[in-house]
Amino acid sequence: MKNMIICRFRLGLPGGLLAAALSTMMLSGCLAAGPEASAGLGGLAFSRAAPQKVQVADDTVVIAGPRGFCVDVRATRDGQQGAFVLMASCAALTGRENAPMPADPAILTASVASRPGTGGREEDRAIRLAQFFTSEAGLAALARDGRADSVVVHRMYERDRLFLIHLTDSSENAGEGLSTTYWRALFEVNDRLVTASVVGFEDRAIDDKTSRAVLRDFAAHIRAESKTLAPAHSVEDPAPEQLVMKKEP
Repeated sequence: MKNMIICRFRLGLPGGLLAAALSTMMLSGCLAAGPEASAGLGGLAFSRAAPQKVQVADDTVVIAGPRGFCVDVRATRDGQQGAFVLMASCAALTGRENAPMPADPAILTASVASRPGTGGREEDRAIRLAQFFTSEAGLAALARDGRADSVVVHRMYERDRLFLIHLTDSSENAGEGLSTTYWRALFEVNDRLVTASVVGFEDRAIDDKTSRAVLRDFAAHIRAESKTLAPAHSVEDPAPEQLVMKKEP
């Protein structure tokens, strides 16, 4: 069986300003699966082109991860409905033994909304997010199969301008070999709503505290790399390790 990318875009969520903003972003990820994928990475395929960061969403956001994580360009999308980026071990993606590896084994994903975020005060956004993700529509948005009953939310809270969600997704189309329980964070970067995830592996699980630390580090890298970009600004000469994704038709 050939490798395949399991990818689902959750769009068109009903109701209110928050739902309108969330409807433009991909709350579920794209995960690679299949026996031809790299060993020990739960089905992530090799890719020789593995930049350390990627510029998406009309050149308003740069997705970059902690040391050892690189972009899987074959699983990355950037189009009118938003952007999705998958990151994994640089060594696994390139097949090079001397390439860096993350300290903690995991898959990172990031989605960026195609339109500006919700606006308003941060404390109000946290309340609206909590209300949304306890609703049937919010739970369905978190599920890879789009079914609210596939998701159980264990914890939700806001800290350091990150809205954190700890959840279990029992969808049947979850990535092979990946943990079904993981953390997500939602935050704004240059007026775009970003959701980031850290997903561990069934056979190489990372503990809860470490997963949250990696997620906070991931969000910090995205914020730092995107800091110099204005919402309508583009970079003409990206650094050699940076990839600028072209919009899909």
